[in-house]
Amino acid sequence: MRYIIKPDVEIGNPQNQTINVLTPEEVEDYHKSGFRIKERAYQLTLGRIGYEVNCVEIWQKGDKEHSLIIPTFLVPHRDYPVYIYVFAINLYSSKPQLGQRKVAEETRKKYDLETFAHTTVGRAMKGLAKTLTETAVIDNEATEEAAQETEQNGANAGKIRKGRFPSVRDTSTIREIVKSFFKERLKNRNLDEFKEACDRIAIYWYNHFHRLLMNTAPVFGCKLSTVIQNA
Repeated sequence: MRYIIKPDVEIGNPQNQTINVLTPEEVEDYHKSGFRIKERAYQLTLGRIGYEVNCVEIWQKGDKEHSLIIPTFLVPHRDYPVYIYVFAINLYSSKPQLGQRKVAEETRKKYDLETFAHTTVGRAMKGLAKTLTETAVIDNEATEEAAQETEQNGANAGKIRKGRFPSVRDTSTIREIVKSFFKERLKNRNLDEFKEACDRIAIYWYNHFHRLLMNTAPVFGCKLSTVIQNA
C-alpha cells in the first residue's frame, strides 16, 4: 500500500463527526481519470469526541500497489491525531526530568483525553530514534549541540558524533536523538502553528523515510515502498 498525504483536510466542527478526505468533485475527477475507488473508514478520537475519517483507496488496472489518500493528521489504526503523539514525544524528549507516566498525564490534560498510555511514548520514541539513526538525517549542528548537552549531563558522553548516533539502547540517548529532530521544527509554536508544523513533519517523514510518522516502532513497523505527496 502506498499513501497520498493530503494536507488541506481539517477535523473541523465537533458537530460534524464525519471527515471526508476528498470532496465529491475530487472523487469524480479520479473516476474520470480511470481510477477505481474504494472508501475506507477509520476511527479517530479528539477530546471526548469520536470521529469517522473517510479515506479513499485508488488504483488503476495494472497497478502493482493501491494508493490510500489520507489526511496529514491520520495514521490508520491509531486512536488520536498525529499532533497529539508529537506533543507527547516532544515533551518527553525535551524534558528529561519527566517520566513517561507524567508525560502521558500531561498529554491527557492538554487534549482532554480519557486515556493515553505511557507505553505509547516509549515505543514511539524508540521507533523514531531507530529510523533517524538508520538514515542519519539529523543535521550536524543539532547533533553537536545534543552531544554537548549529553556530555555536560555526564551520561552517554561521546555517543553522538558527526551527525550520526551509533546505537539506540538507552533512554538518554533516545531522548537526544528525537529532541534534535523536533527542536527547530516545533520551536516557539502556538497551537495553530504547532498543528501546521506537525503536518509538515508528517509529510517530511513519509517523503524521507517511506513510513508514516507513528508507524515506526517495531510492533507497527511497515516500510512503504513509494513516496507520494498531494500538495
